[in-house]
Amino acid sequence: MNRHGRYALLTPLLASALAMPPAMAAQAAPADELGVALAAPFNPSCKLVKAPDAPGEFDLVLAGFKPRQEVRISGPEKFTRQVNKQGSFTEQDVKKGTYTATVQVKKKKVSVPCTKPPRSPAVDITEASANLVSPGRSQSVDCRRRQRATFGGTLTGKGTGSVKYVWTSSDGKRAERTLNFTGPTATVEQFSVTIPAREKRSDPRPRVTVQLRVPKQQGQEGVSSSNVTLVLKCRFPS
Repeated sequence: MNRHGRYALLTPLLASALAMPPAMAAQAAPADELGVALAAPFNPSCKLVKAPDAPGEFDLVLAGFKPRQEVRISGPEKFTRQVNKQGSFTEQDVKKGTYTATVQVKKKKVSVPCTKPPRSPAVDITEASANLVSPGRSQSVDCRRRQRATFGGTLTGKGTGSVKYVWTSSDGKRAERTLNFTGPTATVEQFSVTIPAREKRSDPRPRVTVQLRVPKQQGQEGVSSSNVTLVLKCRFPS
């Protein structure tokens, strides 16, 4: 659906003048407008631009054509429009894609390729960091029971877009997730692992090591955090 009404086109002054007697035509079409129509340079351009007031929508902007020229547009949408007396016109809410503007000049067709808006910058993650959330390193726990450990992390970089990241742990657990990164820093979803119980006091203290990693994607190099290791501080009931 259009965001606004399509630009209204004015009735060509020269066409109106032809329907009048010469004396009336001279009065109806000011000399400065006739001069513009005859002397306007032909330097056509066509651009597909992002709509300024509607993210995700696009406008097709024509400029530099001869006043009142008929311009045929081909591409994902096809239509013909007449530019205004300044040689410009904007078609709102067109589909994104490759367009061409074609106009008749001295019995020859001139085609103008329409430029596209620059792509959004690709995401470039430059750093991944991981940290222990719980339990605290100084917190004593009953190592005869399985314990749940939770880790958090952040990604740092530039650009915007979807980023895949992966949590891994020394016990073989793996979690692959996706984040909509808008920079410069974003917090990732926490990662939890279960640490097995210690059966005897003489057994080593239970531990787990995790890492946050961003694999290679969208042409960027992958990055990994430092390993984060938790060694439980054990206590036994007296």
